[in-house]
Amino acid sequence: MRKRLTVIIVLSFVISTILGTTGCNVEEDVFPDIVFSSESNETSLSSDYSGQIDNGFHELTVALPVNEETVNLLLKLYYAKNNDLFPSEMNGGDISIEYLNAINTPWVVNTVFTTNNGESTETLQALEDEGILPDIFLAYDMNSLISDGIVQPFDQYLSSDESLLSSGIYLNELEALRYGDSHYGIPFYSSVYLLAGSREYLPDDGVPSYSMSADELYEYIRSIPGINSDGSVYITRFYDADSLTPFLGEDYSLMIANEGLSSVTDSFGADPRVSRTCGMWLMNSAETDTWNTYYPDGLYFTMLPSENVNAVVYPLCLSADSDDAEFAADFAAFICYDRDAQMLLRRLESLRGFFPPVSARGVWDEMSADEVFGAQSMLYEQYMPNAVFTVAGE
Repeated sequence: MRKRLTVIIVLSFVISTILGTTGCNVEEDVFPDIVFSSESNETSLSSDYSGQIDNGFHELTVALPVNEETVNLLLKLYYAKNNDLFPSEMNGGDISIEYLNAINTPWVVNTVFTTNNGESTETLQALEDEGILPDIFLAYDMNSLISDGIVQPFDQYLSSDESLLSSGIYLNELEALRYGDSHYGIPFYSSVYLLAGSREYLPDDGVPSYSMSADELYEYIRSIPGINSDGSVYITRFYDADSLTPFLGEDYSLMIANEGLSSVTDSFGADPRVSRTCGMWLMNSAETDTWNTYYPDGLYFTMLPSENVNAVVYPLCLSADSDDAEFAADFAAFICYDRDAQMLLRRLESLRGFFPPVSARGVWDEMSADEVFGAQSMLYEQYMPNAVFTVAGE
């Protein structure tokens, strides 16, 4: 399960002095107003990454939901940018993979593949029992990891990292990962809540617009046919109206349920989403691949009629037992907040339904190229700066 790979990192990060907005279990503090530079998002996360990490030997173990080759190439990209080997006319989206592979580094990274949700206390314990303890890892339920003493704050290692003060990142997403006065995570990616529907049971008006009001959604659910055209299948128009309560309120959920438009079982007692007899349901974009693969006629997607985009942030966390914590913190920040690192990551990995922690144009362009969820992804670009983030596992 543990594979050897060359890697590493550089960065530096701080933020105790950034926003007064607090994330999970945080105390409200008063922070000074932030004055952003006049640089564009593209230049604020430029290709001219200037790390100050030494080129001596370092060895790390990372647990990420990406391929071993991807981690290796991210390491080589970091090394190139740290040693003036990155061609100024290129970016992470078009730099030659052969060029990166030809770079030798004095660093080693051991990779552990994890799920898209990340590691919990239990899965980390299982890794430790195998003699594996990642220095940085995608984390699930960060608050529990903090309470259990498994992770440590980034602030002391990244106190001078300019990328974390950039106008090209989502500060509300970063602040969601603050616990008390410290930041215990850096956003690796996020997902959003949205509505999905089966194209097999479209009403006469077809798919809805990408954005509906609450009244329009209600009318749309009512227009989904209740019986299949051949009379053989009874359709659950909406799965589990209670799932809408946190976003649209209890009265709205009851209205749908009381009209018989919603159910959690089909006529045979099964989950109607699984039996493919469901017209529409609430889902998280992280589930896009799962449901899209399961529905042969395809899905359509539409936004929730809510004041805010409700998102989930999945953080990279730093092990409290890391033997090279400063180096590990630098690597984590590089992966998450360097524009070219994010472009290369999106180029190599699908990450369908997961949104980047930076607003750089090139990164979002990589996402838009996805044939299944690309167009939908682009709709959320304008909403991410004001999205309401919760932490994965809360």
